[in-house]
Amino acid sequence: FIATPHWLGAMQIGDGFIVVRPQDSEDYQLLFQPDKGEFANETTFITSKDALAEMQVKVISEPQKFICASTDGLEKLAIRISDWKPFPPFFKPFEEYLEETANPEDEAEYLVNFLKSERLNARTDDDKTLLLCLWEKN
Repeated sequence: FIATPHWLGAMQIGDGFIVVRPQDSEDYQLLFQPDKGEFANETTFITSKDALAEMQVKVISEPQKFICASTDGLEKLAIRISDWKPFPPFFKPFEEYLEETANPEDEAEYLVNFLKSERLNARTDDDKTLLLCLWEKN
């Protein structure tokens, strides 16, 4: 994705997710339903011959307060698969962490502990990459 103070452009191919929260809303939104393929652990890769046909693209012409992009390892915890809605209790602590931490890139212990926690690892054995963004007015 590419985000500016005024718009967001995003694309997705394969699994994983991108969740946003617009500045004028309290609701988290899943940008794309992840591509799960026909069989378990099957997805479309960027190197696939039909990658362009499978790619999902979206441009949102309104500012986003919070953005979270992740690999599929956190999907079961973050997204209700029954209706493809983000699970707010997963995202809200991350947003609060970014709001309350002066230098999140230097003080990543909270995130590292979360991603390495036994409680989390008991619920997923897949990769867990997480990218968090928060827009703040200066």
